[in-house]
Amino acid sequence: MMAGFINMGIGLLVAGIGLAISFGSYAAVSESGGHYTVAWGAVVFGGLQFILGFFQFLRGIFTKEGRASLGKIFWPQSRIGAIVRLGLLAAVAAIFWVVAPESWKTISPASLQTFPVSDDVSSIAYSPDGKRIAFAMGDGGLEIFDTSTGAEGKTPALEAYQDIQALAFSPDGRLLAAATSAGLRIWSSADWSAASPALVGQAPQGSYAVAFSPDGKEVATGSVSKGLLVWNAANGASEWQSGTGDSIDSVAFSRDGGLIASGSENGEIKLWNSTGALVRTVNNEDYGFPVSTLAFFQDGRLAAGGYQKPGMAIFDGATGTVLRKLQNAPPLFGAPGDVWSIAISPDQSWIAADYTDRSIRLWDAKTYSLVRTIFGHAKDVTALAFSPDGHELASGGADHVVKIWASP
Repeated sequence: MMAGFINMGIGLLVAGIGLAISFGSYAAVSESGGHYTVAWGAVVFGGLQFILGFFQFLRGIFTKEGRASLGKIFWPQSRIGAIVRLGLLAAVAAIFWVVAPESWKTISPASLQTFPVSDDVSSIAYSPDGKRIAFAMGDGGLEIFDTSTGAEGKTPALEAYQDIQALAFSPDGRLLAAATSAGLRIWSSADWSAASPALVGQAPQGSYAVAFSPDGKEVATGSVSKGLLVWNAANGASEWQSGTGDSIDSVAFSRDGGLIASGSENGEIKLWNSTGALVRTVNNEDYGFPVSTLAFFQDGRLAAGGYQKPGMAIFDGATGTVLRKLQNAPPLFGAPGDVWSIAISPDQSWIAADYTDRSIRLWDAKTYSLVRTIFGHAKDVTALAFSPDGHELASGGADHVVKIWASP
């Protein structure tokens, strides 16, 4: 009987150690936004320890061998029993591999820099010279850091109630535009005073998106109910508006400035020319799902992503047809998550997309093959931006952290 109690005690101890290793290792890396380099091995090891301990506990209760002998505490006496246990452990490990989150199984690189911020990151923008990087937060905060030193610099003044949904530097770096709940705001990067004209009171409240034209002469905004609006960046004059009633979540200029793409709350993607005439409506197969992000390639292709439906699509800008759907193969229980932001590297080699499963996925822009998956945030990744030289990729998340990664 004493042997049985000893077996039961050892079983409980081993099982407890296994659980502590499994959950402790995952909790440690997930809470710190770690890179999951050891999480999978630690969790599997802890899981096997738990199984061994649990069976040892049962052996001490229900078998005569467990109650009468301590000769082989962790293994059955018979060869068949050993084979059965090995098979059981292998089956459990295989099932665990299938259902475990992808982040547990992915080895990610270490980030180059980390910037803690005050709230969820809604947008990231590099200055054209790469010397500064601006982060917008969901609580209305705006922080600007020196990329070489990591020091926080002076920032524009914001209304207390104002939250920023999108940021964009002008091509010459003299202006920083923000789409906010109070409308469009534009500041001078020289001293962060309101640029003249500020467009305050002219742009509609509830702006979701903002983009400068490649020549810097125009700025486009997407609004909650006023559609797509285009302004003259020099004098603040309203040039044209796509119409009222449309909620525009994303805007992007083509690289030659000849087209403007708008993505709506209902999934419509439209292309407009410089005079405001509708050129075409893109054949979006994911109609009905909000288009959260748009980005043009140099050759005219258009990348689009959305939320409430995972994945990213590449369209032919000239015809509006779908060229490729880039959807990561989902795990058995759950899809990879919504796409919040898309960034294309300056040399047009890479497409980066972030997801609400805390991942960043990098794709080859020519072959559309998945090059790398990064898990470095403790919560959803919500903003992306490549540095102007293409050597770095910045990501911001709902974990109140911005990380800088080396490009592939």
